[in-house]
Amino acid sequence: MKDNGAFGNLLFAFAATAIAVLECVEYVDRPVAEFLEGHFRHTTAWVWLERALAPLDLIVLLALLFLFGCGTWVVFGRVLGSWTRTPLLCSWAAMWATAADVIFKRIFGRAWPDPTYIQNRLYGFRLLHGGPHWESFPSGTAAISAAIASVLWIVAPRWRAVGALIVFLVCVAVVVTNGHWVADVIAGAFLGASIGWMTVRLAAPAGHH
Repeated sequence: MKDNGAFGNLLFAFAATAIAVLECVEYVDRPVAEFLEGHFRHTTAWVWLERALAPLDLIVLLALLFLFGCGTWVVFGRVLGSWTRTPLLCSWAAMWATAADVIFKRIFGRAWPDPTYIQNRLYGFRLLHGGPHWESFPSGTAAISAAIASVLWIVAPRWRAVGALIVFLVCVAVVVTNGHWVADVIAGAFLGASIGWMTVRLAAPAGHH
């Protein structure tokens, strides 16, 4: 019964996310992007946000290297310390989110806010034809950060507030800099949170879900 309730919650969250995404695509995304382009683009704050977001790619690289390091350690017959469980779960979730993001971007083929819409006034989706300037949906930044935060939410409750705040801030940052639409970060956050939850469940021993 507990699992049925969890599945029901997931379906409800998916439905709510889908509705929010559709509403944003139709009514929110373009006005927000145009407002930010006209009022924020050339400000000092925009420049600093762009710089602050740049190092986030290192998180994926560190997750990959950590997985390789732990795998090599085990292959040589060593035993991983108990401290590695949480970073391993976070790394697995981050890599899963990265792979899902790459695939879904190609499937949905959504135009980027900038330059595709802001500069060329092209808007919409090219299903199964994602490519340069048409890989906006979902937000990988939101998905990866939410995946890690979701893992921490479950296995390290003391980090819940910090994790949620970081996800919120990076989602706001990529929207404010016109790196993503509002709908992109909503979908990305849902995708990442689901992946983090599933990662913990998959890694748990049978009967301990």
